[in-house]
Amino acid sequence: MSEAQSDLYDAIYSFKNYEQEAAAIKSLIESKRPEARSVLDIACGTGKHASFLQASYAVDGIDLNESHVEAARKRNPKSRFTVGDMMSFQLHQTYDVITCLFSSIGFARTLRGVEQAVHSFKEHLEPDGIILIEPWFTPEDWQPGYVTVLQYESDDCKISRMSHSSTNGSTSILQFDYLIGRSSGIQHVQEQLELGLFSREELTELFIREGLHVEYDEKGLIGRGMYLLSRK
Repeated sequence: MSEAQSDLYDAIYSFKNYEQEAAAIKSLIESKRPEARSVLDIACGTGKHASFLQASYAVDGIDLNESHVEAARKRNPKSRFTVGDMMSFQLHQTYDVITCLFSSIGFARTLRGVEQAVHSFKEHLEPDGIILIEPWFTPEDWQPGYVTVLQYESDDCKISRMSHSSTNGSTSILQFDYLIGRSSGIQHVQEQLELGLFSREELTELFIREGLHVEYDEKGLIGRGMYLLSRK
């Protein structure tokens, strides 16, 4: 969604159970790095995962969307949220755990982009830390031509979002059309997202080349899987 409309992000994704997902993340951390005290959430959105994780960890975040970062700061005033690109950010700090959730790694778009992102992740990771990456769809699982509709209603706002999926080479394209109804009238907003399609084999080989030990959870948080990475 365009930055001008990013205040609607939480509304359209209100179906996500952030509390349940945060509990699953905490369980993963406890099983792999029980002594962890700090978490960096890459592509943190509006900071909803952080709001639940901060009861157990010091949680910071980065996101490319300035308005998302501002919302995350308001939601989690004790944390540090920074506007930054996952492929080139520099916080001059290291963390026990780095997360990249909700398939955000797909926004790296190419394997070279993922490689750059992983370099940035490693620069901010404690020597015995872990990285949790929730992948986007694989080329085999992506369905061009798929159409979905999401609805949201509150007392002062109603939203309908229709999406259409397509493919350009190894890039998945999501076309979103929003109808946003308020007492002042109906607004039509369009958005296009492009995410890289990577096979499990491609990502696994890339992570290994980067000197990382790779574990893979088939289910993950929402059925898209989860990579659990640590230094060898």
